[in-house]
Amino acid sequence: MKKLKISSLFILSAFLFSCEDSIDKENLPIPYPAIGGYENSDEIASGDLVAKFSFEDNLSDSRNNITGAVPNNVAYAVGAKGKAYDGSATQLRYAVANANSAITALNNFTISFWMKSANTVSPSTPGQGKGAQGIFTIVRPTEFWGGINLYIENPDTAFPDRIRLKLGVENGRSAVVWRGQNVIMNIDGQKNKWIHVTMTYDSTTSKVSCYLNGEPASNLNGFAYAPANGLIGSAPWFSDDPGSIDNTKNVPGYGLLQMVGTNGKIVIGNHQFETVPSQNGGGQEDWATSFAGQLDEFRIYKAALKPNEVSSLYQLEKNNR
Repeated sequence: MKKLKISSLFILSAFLFSCEDSIDKENLPIPYPAIGGYENSDEIASGDLVAKFSFEDNLSDSRNNITGAVPNNVAYAVGAKGKAYDGSATQLRYAVANANSAITALNNFTISFWMKSANTVSPSTPGQGKGAQGIFTIVRPTEFWGGINLYIENPDTAFPDRIRLKLGVENGRSAVVWRGQNVIMNIDGQKNKWIHVTMTYDSTTSKVSCYLNGEPASNLNGFAYAPANGLIGSAPWFSDDPGSIDNTKNVPGYGLLQMVGTNGKIVIGNHQFETVPSQNGGGQEDWATSFAGQLDEFRIYKAALKPNEVSSLYQLEKNNR
C-alpha cells in the first residue's frame, strides 16, 4: 500500500511538472510592440549617435567620444529614465570633459534630452539659478561663446510661466558673414515638469528644427526677422542679412557648419565662461549661472533626425525603452 501511494505521488508530480512546463512554453512573455519600427531608443539613427549621457550616478558617455569628465559639485537625482543630472539653484555645478572630433567637427547635428526646470529668475538676483543658465557648450578658448551653446535664456517678465530655451551656433566658415545664429524655444506651462526636447540643424536646408515631447515646437523666435508670433517647427538661418524672413536679398543659407577654434573640451551644466577657472580665460558674468534644473538621456547625433525619428525617440524613452 505504501509503495502504491509513493508511486501515485510520483506520477502526480510528474504530471503537474509537465503541465507547468507546457504552460510556460505556450505563454512566453509578450514582446513590446515596435514604435516607428524600433524596439528601443538606441536603435534610432544608431550609426549617427556620437554621445549619450544617461547620468546613472556618473558622467560616462556610452559612445566614448566624450571622456575624462571632471565634476564640480555634480549631483544626481531621480530622472525621467533612471537617474538624472541634478543642477542647483544654490551651488555652482558643472563638469568639464574631453571631446574628440566626432563632437568638435559636427556639421549636421541633433541634440536631444529630457529636462525639468523651475525656469530662471532675473539676473539681478543674487546667487545661482538666475539669468542665463548654461546647459551645454563646445569650448572655444579664445572666444566668448563656444561653438555650440545651449542654455535657458533670461526670463521674459511678460510671460512668467515661459521657459526660453536657446540654442546658439558659431560658424567659422569664411563664406559666412553672420557667424552667430540662434533660435529660442518658447516653452509655456511646463515649469517643474519633465519635458523631452530635440533640436536639429540640417546644413543642406540651413534650417534649425525644434521639437517638444516629440512634436514640432510652437513659437520659435530669437532668429533674424522672426515674426511676432514666432514660427512652428523650423526656422531658417542665413549666412548674411537676408533682408526679410523670405530672403528678399537672396543671400545663401547658413550651410556647412565649421566650428573654428575648438580645443577638444566641452562643458555640461554651465557656460564656458562661468566655470572656475573659465574655459576662455575671461571671468564670470553677473547675468549668467550654471544650470539649476535636471537633465536626463542627453544625446548628440551627427545628423539631423527626421520628425518620425524624433517622435519615436520620445515615445520609446518615455516608456523606458
